[in-house]
Amino acid sequence: MPKAPNYNESHMIEACEAAKREKKPNISKIAREYGVPRRTLQDRVKTASQARTARKPVNKVLEGYQEEALIRWIAFMCSINMPVTPRLLESWANRALVRAGRPNEHVSKMWAYRFEKRLPEHLNLGPVRQKMKESKRIQAEDAGLLGHWYNLLANVIKDTPARLVYNFDECGFQPGQGKSRKVISTKITTKGKGKASKVPDLAESERGENITSIECIAADGWQMDPWFIFKGNGIFMECWFNDSEALPLDTTIATSPNGWISDELAVQWIQSFVEATNERTKKGEKRILIFDGHGSHLTLEFLQICEDNDILPFGFLPHSTHLCQPLDGKPFLSYKQHFRRMNNELSYWAGEPVGKSEFLRVIGPVREKAFNQRIIREAFKDRGIWPVNGSKIVDDLAAKAYEQIPDIYAPDLDDLDKITPSTPPSRPPSSSSIDISPPKTIQALKQNQAKLSKHADMLTPKLQWNLERIFEYNRIAAEHLAMANDTISQIRAAQAPLWRHYTKRQVKLLSYTGILNIRDANRSIAERKVKDAAAEKRRL
Repeated sequence: MPKAPNYNESHMIEACEAAKREKKPNISKIAREYGVPRRTLQDRVKTASQARTARKPVNKVLEGYQEEALIRWIAFMCSINMPVTPRLLESWANRALVRAGRPNEHVSKMWAYRFEKRLPEHLNLGPVRQKMKESKRIQAEDAGLLGHWYNLLANVIKDTPARLVYNFDECGFQPGQGKSRKVISTKITTKGKGKASKVPDLAESERGENITSIECIAADGWQMDPWFIFKGNGIFMECWFNDSEALPLDTTIATSPNGWISDELAVQWIQSFVEATNERTKKGEKRILIFDGHGSHLTLEFLQICEDNDILPFGFLPHSTHLCQPLDGKPFLSYKQHFRRMNNELSYWAGEPVGKSEFLRVIGPVREKAFNQRIIREAFKDRGIWPVNGSKIVDDLAAKAYEQIPDIYAPDLDDLDKITPSTPPSRPPSSSSIDISPPKTIQALKQNQAKLSKHADMLTPKLQWNLERIFEYNRIAAEHLAMANDTISQIRAAQAPLWRHYTKRQVKLLSYTGILNIRDANRSIAERKVKDAAAEKRRL
C-alpha cells in the first residue's frame, strides 16, 4: 500500500494549474505559496504525472476501495470482540471480487498474511493468538453484573475488620504432573530452520488420582490449617502419613469416592472453620465467609451451621472466581507452580513422582512457599475484596467490552464547500444511459459512476479530482455495507439452531433389533405425522 503524502493533494492540483498558466513559472515560489514540496511540483509540471497514491499497482488483486472496505470491516469486527482470522479475511476478499463481477478470480493462500502486514499503523492491528475459554466464564465477565456484586459486597463488609473476612476454596493436585521449563544446552543448527536445541524430555509419570486441598485465608493474612481429600472409601493407609510432620498437627485428611469435596465433607469442614476462628472472633461479631457458590457449599445443613455461629456466607457470581476470588490469584497459582517444580526436580534427579504415599511429606514445604501473610493480604487487595474496591476489575472488563472503534478517516471533502464555480452549473444532459435509481449492487454503482465520469469534462481538474474522491468513498461505503450484511448473515446462520424447536417425541422402532438407520427413521416419522394429521382432522 503506497505511503500517503504529507501534503494536501487539492493544493498540489491548484499549484499545477497555477504553474501551467505561466510561461516561465517560478516553481519554488508557487510551491511555497501553496504549501507543497517543490521537487514534487516540478516533476508534476514537467511530466504531467498523477499522484503516486493515485496509481493502481498492476500486481494487486483488489482495488483500492475494496482494500479500504476490508480494513474498516476488520476494525469493526475487532470493536465487537469478533477478531478476523486469515482464513476468514481470504473468504471476505473473494466475496468482494464476486460482488465486483470477477467471480473467476481469487486471492492467493498467502494474500491474507501479506495484507495484514500492510494494515495502517495507527489502527494498531496485527496477528494475535486467540485462546479458548469456557462459554459460561465469558458470559460471567459482565462489567455491569460484577459492579453490582461489588456494591453488594461493600454493603456486607461495611465496617468489618480484616480478620473477620475469609475466603475458602478447593485446589486440585495431580501427582506426577510437572511443567515445561527453560534449560541451558548445546545449540545445533538445522538446515533452513536456524538454531535449535536438542535436549532430552523431562519424564512425567501417568497422572495419579486427584488430591484436593481445601484452603481458607483471611484478609489480615491469617491461614487456616489445611484439609486434604484423597480418593478412597474411608480407608486410611499408614504410608500416607510417613514424614508428614512438616504439616500443622491439626491438618485434616479425608476421603471421598472421587477425591473431591462432597456435601458431607463440606459440613464437616464448616464445623472445623467455626472451631479454628472462634478465638479470632469477639462476642457479637459476625464472620464473613466468601466462597464459590458450589452445590456442596449450599446445603441446608451447611447454611444452618453458618446461621447458628454468626457466619455470613457470601457467594461469588457463577464462573467469576477467576476474576474475583483472592485464592484464585497469587496463592493458588504459586501453590501449583511450586508443586510442579518439585515434581520436575524429582524427575530430573531420577526420582519417582509424588503419589499418595509421599504427598503429605512434600506438600508442607511447598505450602509454606506459596502462602505467607504478604501474599494473602495482596491477594485480597488485588481482587478488590478487602478493602472493597472492584473498580480495577470492573473497569478493565468495561474497557475490553467497549473498546473504541479505531479511527478510520473518510476523505476530506471540506474543500468542496469552498469551491464556487465561475458559471452556474448547467443541467446535465438528459440521457437514458444514466440510471437515476439507486444502484442495487457494487457493480451497478461502478457502472453508473463510469457513465457520470464521461460528462465530467466540463469541470475543473480540482472538481474532477474531488468528484473521483466522492466516487471512491461511495464505493468504500457500499463495499463495507455489503461486508456488514454478510457478517450479520453469518451470525444468524450460526445462531439458527438456538431458535429451533426440537420435538421430544421418540422414534418408533420398525423392528426389534435395537438399531435404526436413517431410511427407517424418516419412514417412521412420516407415518407418525400422517397419523397426527388424520387425528387433528377428525378433531376439527
